[in-house]
Amino acid sequence: MSIYRYAAHAGIPVGIYLSLISACLLFSLKVPFLPLLIFPLLIGFPFLLGYLMERIARERPEYRRVATLWLGGIYAVIFGTLICTLLSALYIKFVDPGFVYSYISNAIATIESSPMAADYSSTVDLMRQAIEAHLLPNGMEFVSSLAWSTCFCGSLLSLFLACILARRKRELEVNS
Repeated sequence: MSIYRYAAHAGIPVGIYLSLISACLLFSLKVPFLPLLIFPLLIGFPFLLGYLMERIARERPEYRRVATLWLGGIYAVIFGTLICTLLSALYIKFVDPGFVYSYISNAIATIESSPMAADYSSTVDLMRQAIEAHLLPNGMEFVSSLAWSTCFCGSLLSLFLACILARRKRELEVNS
C-alpha cells in the first residue's frame, strides 16, 4: 500500500478529531463551557497524529524515514482538514451564517463586562470599527483561513514527529 493510501486512512480519524475541535469553537456561543475543551484537544492532537504515523511505520518499516513519514503526516492532516472544513462550512453556511459577527460581538460584550475593560478599550474600538466597515471575514473566509492554518501547523508538526519516529528506527537498529 502506498503512503498516500495510508495517509488517506489516517485522515479519517484526524478529520473527526479536528471536527471535534471545530465544533467546540462553532458551538461556543450556545454552550459556554465548550471553549474549555479546545486546549486539551489541541494538546492531544500531536499524540493522535504521532500514533497514526507510528502505525504506518510499524506496518511498513521501509516508510520509517523522515521524508516518507513527513509526507504521510502532511497528507493525513490535509485529508483530515478537508473533512473538518466540509463539516464546518456546512454548519456556517446553512445553520449559523452570522457566526463570525456573533463571535466578535460576543467578544466585545465579554471584554466590556470585565473589570479590566478600560485596559482593552482600544481593542474594542478597533473591533467595532471592523464591524462597522464590514471588514470581518465572511463564514467561508473564516473556515478557509482555519483550514490553511491547520494544514501549515500540521505540516510543521508532521516534520517534528517524523524526525522523532525516524530516530526511533536508528535506536531500534542500534539496540538489536
